[in-house]
Amino acid sequence: MTGIKTGHTIKLKAALWLPVLALVFLAGCRAESRKVAPDAKFVDLYVELKLATVVYANDLDKVNETRRVILAQHGFTPSGFHNQFVRLMAHPESWRSFQEQVIQKVEEYQVSRKGDTANGI
Repeated sequence: MTGIKTGHTIKLKAALWLPVLALVFLAGCRAESRKVAPDAKFVDLYVELKLATVVYANDLDKVNETRRVILAQHGFTPSGFHNQFVRLMAHPESWRSFQEQVIQKVEEYQVSRKGDTANGI
């Protein structure tokens, strides 16, 4: 016998494995973060939903109807959209990237609309 009691051996093993498990967990979180990155189609969908909300802001029924149509056109159910959105929010780097893409898409839309109005459209 080495002079270490069984209870202490278990604690020692647990203490040695704890950093390893922490690294595995962090690596898993980092890998999961990469998997959650939004694709361009989801960004487009989100922007369309936001624009519809702004356009029909005074008519909640019209907002809801339009949102359902847009989701269906993109092959999403409301719950599927919600789940994807929540996954993005749970990963700060993915969420930041998503928001940056949304802002860029809205800015592109605004620039194209200014061009349309300048040309008399």
